[in-house]
This record gives sequence, C-alpha cells and structure tokens, in this order.
Amino acid sequence: MSQIKKWLPVLIVIIAIASMASMAGCEKRQERGAVKASETVAAAKETVAASKVKGAVYETDKFSILVPDGWVTKDLSNDGAVAVMITKGEDLMQLAVYLDPYYTADYPDAKAYSKYLINNTMDQQKGTAIEEVKMFDANFFKTTFTANGMYQTSFAGDKNGEVVNIIMGGEDHKNNVEIKAMLESIKFK
Repeated sequence: MSQIKKWLPVLIVIIAIASMASMAGCEKRQERGAVKASETVAAAKETVAASKVKGAVYETDKFSILVPDGWVTKDLSNDGAVAVMITKGEDLMQLAVYLDPYYTADYPDAKAYSKYLINNTMDQQKGTAIEEVKMFDANFFKTTFTANGMYQTSFAGDKNGEVVNIIMGGEDHKNNVEIKAMLESIKFK
C-alpha cells in the first residue's frame, strides 16, 4: 500500500502530461484543451506537493483539516464559532465556522456578512481590493494585507448557509506547501 501512495502522485503527473500531448492534434481543440491541460498539470503538482505532507487530521463537528507534523493547534472555539488556529514559527492557518447568526438588516445572510467581514478587514488593515474567488464549491471574498508584521490572506464565504473564515499567514504563505496542503484538506460537514 505504501508503494501505491509513493507512486500515485507521479502517475497523476504522467497522465496529465500524456493528456496535454494528446491535445496537440487539432489546433482548435488544442486551444480549448490547453487551458484544461495546464490546469490539470497545476492540480497534479499541488497533489504531489500535498501528498508529501504528513500529519494528523483535526476534527470538529463543522469541519476537518490536516495539521502537518510540527504544527501546533489552538482551539479558538467559543459560543459564536467553531475555530482553530494552527501555527508553526511565523506561519499560520486559521479556520472558523460562525455558529450564531451575526446577520442584521444590513447583512441579511451569510454571503452579505462574509463580504462585510472581508471589507472590514480590508479597511482596518489597508488590504488589497476585495476579490471574489471560488473555493470549496462556494463563492468567497478575499483580501491580502500585512498586520502585526505578518503577511496574510483572509477569505470569507457562505458554505452551506454558514459564514466560513479562513486566514493564511506568513512571509511566503501563498507558496508554503504545508499551508497549501492544509487548505486543500479542509472538508466541511
């Protein structure tokens, strides 16, 4: 079984490369398929990187997330949210699912409140303009900023009618293999 785990990521990359080569036949088909093939290769590379990350799964009644070996968890849950902060040195991953309906007439649902959270973060931390991104089969809002000397990206979105907030931090958090593996490992319940 461990041999299969060892070679599966390599096999995925080989299949992705073979898929790109098979699209070279027709120019029109190649134009449409090239994007798909490059996305497949990128996804395969991320899968290869994530498969190298070892750790334990942190479980709550709202989500699960991989905690890589050497990272420390701190339960931040309270009456209003199920939350965890995972750190290693100057790097961090924080995940929260809000429990209480924090909604008001100005923010009547999880999507509106998620946008408010990111807009508020952007204003307070002088973050980048809000972007809308697709993650976990849902729309999330995103901003990037530096707070307390730490470069961070914050996402908030409506997943299953609940507000989800994800914060990644660290000098190179966007390219950190362990942070990417944690993000990719999140499963909502």
